[in-house]
Amino acid sequence: MGVSKQSSGNLKTRVNICLNKLSDRDTLSMATNELEGIARALPSDDFVPFLNCLSTTDSSEKSPVRRQCVRVLSILSAAHGDELSPHVSRMISAVLRRLRDQDSAVRTACVDAISSITTHVTQTPFSVILKPLVDALFQEQDSNAQMGVALCVSAAVDAARGVDVSELRKLLPRVLKLIKKDCFKAKPSLLVLTGSIVNTCCVKNKSLLSSLVYTAVEFLSSEDWAARKAAADVLEKAAATADKDLAAEFKGSCVAALESRRFDKVKVTRETMNQALERWRDVPDVLEEVTSPKGSSCSSSGYSPVLVSKSCSADRGLVTPQFRKVTPTKSSVSSCSSTGRSHKSIVRSDQEKKPCTSKPNMPELRRNFRSRVVPFNFNSDDLDVGYGDSIHEKLGTQTEFEDLSLICDQLLQIENQQSTLLDILQKFIGSSQKGMNSLEKRVEGLEKVVDEMSQDLAIPGTWNYM
Repeated sequence: MGVSKQSSGNLKTRVNICLNKLSDRDTLSMATNELEGIARALPSDDFVPFLNCLSTTDSSEKSPVRRQCVRVLSILSAAHGDELSPHVSRMISAVLRRLRDQDSAVRTACVDAISSITTHVTQTPFSVILKPLVDALFQEQDSNAQMGVALCVSAAVDAARGVDVSELRKLLPRVLKLIKKDCFKAKPSLLVLTGSIVNTCCVKNKSLLSSLVYTAVEFLSSEDWAARKAAADVLEKAAATADKDLAAEFKGSCVAALESRRFDKVKVTRETMNQALERWRDVPDVLEEVTSPKGSSCSSSGYSPVLVSKSCSADRGLVTPQFRKVTPTKSSVSSCSSTGRSHKSIVRSDQEKKPCTSKPNMPELRRNFRSRVVPFNFNSDDLDVGYGDSIHEKLGTQTEFEDLSLICDQLLQIENQQSTLLDILQKFIGSSQKGMNSLEKRVEGLEKVVDEMSQDLAIPGTWNYM
């Protein structure tokens, strides 16, 4: 017992000497190496007195001393691992006391210490590490402490191996609610924590994903570039980890929000925005079933619903149908062949009623008119199909024929809309030309009046001198 006390007293003396040397710039490097050596070679019986020595330092000490007292916790965790399991709570408390520090280097050391403890002390349940940090997150009012504890929780979540997803799923709504409160000042750090939670694939329901996306999109327009970057990172992780069917419903709004912010003035934020945008563009569109209309001769002959894209990104012009192969029966072949002939006559009649309105005398106007429609040379004669097995040679399947008809109708509608726009532009150009002609005539009239006045002034005797 006496030997143990003597050993403990010697340890405290050595540690205190190192801490005093840390205050001197000339002996800082030597004291740092000595203190780290003590931490690595420390026997398990001396864990408690060593941690007590580190905890006795306060804010009156110089910054290198405060920083090294936290940094040595990371070295201690990496060197001894699970042997520190009984002392994790004491180590977390030592970190939390330093989170109010004004020096950002000390707070960074706190984040590194939490990450090291979570990584190397694996026998301790994750809740033992998470609970005191979360309690501090919702209680701290100091902005520095808020920033530090949010980053500490984020580091713990990132470093944890056996994280409890259900526990984080309960935590996420509380974090999203906290981030909207004015009392919490460290918004970027809390968004970083949000991204870490989302990265654990805990977002599994629509309401939670909706709240997450709404909050992140709102912070894309923040004045703080760090908040904008963290919000874009949250959206990127949401697109990567959320269920694809759920994510597809938010694709349009996220793509639009990110495209409007993709040219951010801060480079790192701009890069994160573009990465998130590409991630959301890769999310599949929502698919919905489009069934054949009632009374159709083909709907009763085994047509399978056609899946078409419900949402499309801003850089796509047309909705692309997804085809599903269907093996037609003999009855369906005969019924659809008659439908094909009737549709052929409809297409031809529509083409007769709606002549081409393209203006051959306006090449410049057509070239400058930016349309997203890809040219499609469609000949209605190609739709002529025969009976029996020849339908397979012409159209392949009934579903392809129905989809081709749908695409033809869409293209005709778009062509009519383009023609209407061209007519409006032509009328506008015509009226503008008339206005220019009228203005030219008025200018010519004014020039003639000015010439006549100048000639009258140039004739001798015009002026009467008294």
